[in-house]
Amino acid sequence: MNEPPVTQFGAPDAPFCDPTTARVTIIPAPLEYSVCYMKGTEHGPQAILNASSQMELYDEELDWCPIEVGVYTRPALDYSGMDHAAALKATGDTVREVLQRRQLPFTLGGEHSLSAPPIAAVHEHFPDLTVVHIDAHGDLRDEYEGTPLSHASIQRRVVDMGISLTEIGIRSFSPEEAEFMKTSPDVEIVWAYQLAKGTAIIPWERLSKHTYVTIDLDALDPSEMPAVGTPEPGGLHWYQLLDLFREICRRTIVVGMDVVELCPMQGQTRADFLAAKLVYKMIGYRFHDNLK
Repeated sequence: MNEPPVTQFGAPDAPFCDPTTARVTIIPAPLEYSVCYMKGTEHGPQAILNASSQMELYDEELDWCPIEVGVYTRPALDYSGMDHAAALKATGDTVREVLQRRQLPFTLGGEHSLSAPPIAAVHEHFPDLTVVHIDAHGDLRDEYEGTPLSHASIQRRVVDMGISLTEIGIRSFSPEEAEFMKTSPDVEIVWAYQLAKGTAIIPWERLSKHTYVTIDLDALDPSEMPAVGTPEPGGLHWYQLLDLFREICRRTIVVGMDVVELCPMQGQTRADFLAAKLVYKMIGYRFHDNLK
């Protein structure tokens, strides 16, 4: 007999999942409208929740249980009967509700197009917002396959909002995106090959007081994260990604986050566990008082 799906990240006992006292609200967003290669990202949020129930909640690096900050998982968003635009609006509206409760919204995807409305919502609360985008792909096309709402256009929409954008780990870029970069948009790119060669200079000075971080799991090397729709060789490694996020938390206040593009593989759960552990580490770094 199959176990029922997990509905709370980390499956903690009360009071750590109390929605009235939690400092983080997890938003499962099984959105999948513009995937162009391997489908399945709609199953990503549930796979992360299921894997999270098997994590040890003590963080040996931080000597602390991050779950103690209070992590509430709201019911998964239901996109039934919605077109892409309506689903994106519903996602953004949910993030606004979380922000109104003075909680940190942490969205689990789903495809990457879901990130634009949460970023817009967070930007309304924090006008000085900067965005850090960790990904294999630039996602700077004006449109893709006939839609400006595509996962391949998410960061172009961020630029359209007038938000300063830093992209890290990029190693897949189209001619259109290269031409766009010649127009001098407020975008700085740290290429994956620079990270691999040790020549990368991350422009930390671009971060404002408040930052939104969006992580596409294909930023990681496919040897460590195979369960993505469009894997690219030459990616980041686990501790490299953690070091990046830890440094972000040292330099700015992270006011919104998402982890997207998990495409679960049948009969193989290691990628689900990596994604769940990444979410937990991000919560730990964000709320730990003594990062060094």
